Amino acid sequence: MFVENINKLKNEEFINIFKNIFEHSDFITHEVEGLRPFQNKLDVIDSFIKVFDNLTMDVKIKIIKSHPDLGDKIKIAEGLTEFSKQEQSGAGLANCNDEEYRKFHKLNDEFKAKFDIPFIFAIRGKSKSDIFKEFETRLKSDNIEQELDKSINQVKKIATLRLNEIIHE
Repeated sequence: MFVENINKLKNEEFINIFKNIFEHSDFITHEVEGLRPFQNKLDVIDSFIKVFDNLTMDVKIKIIKSHPDLGDKIKIAEGLTEFSKQEQSGAGLANCNDEEYRKFHKLNDEFKAKFDIPFIFAIRGKSKSDIFKEFETRLKSDNIEQELDKSINQVKKIATLRLNEIIHE
């Protein structure tokens, strides 16, 4: 979709298309919708990121916690947003064997127990091996603030990747 078309969308069309740029956080989309017209693709992306950046830390943590566990067999089958389903399928997570699903479950549980947030990683273009390595690397940390910063940056990266998929130059 081109920026000129985005600027012409009805409010409800804009909300429907962009509602899950930040997982289950359409309130961000409502705020960004009011910032139209956009000058170009970068203006759209910057608008979403600036709205997110201006949120309180508590709200950012709620957004982080709204992200699904990676490699959750049941969620992949029936409970993901369309973006998450495409991202997890693209990384091969919909085709894990039982051992891989168990490993993802174990790593997700360890991560949440240690940091009280789910593991957030922009998996588009990544393999299962890449994801397992990132899990293991980040689980070695004991710095909760650093992990929260990494998660916030990953949420923004995911949003940017999603916007880049929708918006054409």
